[in-house]
Amino acid sequence: MGRIRTNILLFGTLSAAMVGCVKQPVAPLPSSVNADSISEDQPPVDGEKARVISDLIVDDLIHDRRHKLRERMEKGFREYYDEESMGTIVDLMFDTYGKPLEAEYKIDEGGWKTALGGYSKPMRKFWYAARTTKHKKGTHFITVEIVPDEGGLASSGYAIVTFPLGVVPDNLK
Repeated sequence: MGRIRTNILLFGTLSAAMVGCVKQPVAPLPSSVNADSISEDQPPVDGEKARVISDLIVDDLIHDRRHKLRERMEKGFREYYDEESMGTIVDLMFDTYGKPLEAEYKIDEGGWKTALGGYSKPMRKFWYAARTTKHKKGTHFITVEIVPDEGGLASSGYAIVTFPLGVVPDNLK
C-alpha cells in the first residue's frame, strides 16, 4: 500500500461537510511504521472489516440509500447532520459529478486522520474507479475513509474525486 500524491479535487466542501463536519487532514504513517502495528492504545483499522463497510457505503451511494450512508458515518457526523442535511450534501455531490452507477475496488491505504482539537485516529482509505451519469469509469474515483468509532468502525468521509490534470496513477488504472 503506497500513498498517492496528487492534486485531487475533493469536491470542495463536500469533503468538509460529507466527511465528518470538517475535513480532517490525512497524515500518512511514517515509512518506518507498519500500518498493521500502530500501537496498543490506537490499534490499526482491520483491513478486511473496513473493506466490508467501505463496499457497503459504495453500494449505498450507487443505490442512493441516504439513510444508510448517514448510519455508517462516525458519531460526530451523525450528531451534526440530520437526514435532510445529508440529502442536500449528497444532491450536491451527484449534481457536480453525476450519480455513481458502478464502482470497481482498486486499492486501500493505511494512515492516520488528524485534526485540530486532538482528533487522531488510525484510518484505512479505499479507492474505487467509478462510472457516473456524467463520467466514464476510470476518470473519477470514490474514496471511503474508515476509522474506529464507538467500539466498531465507521466512515469518517467519502467523496467522488478526480485528477485535474487527467493523469491517473498506475495503481488506480
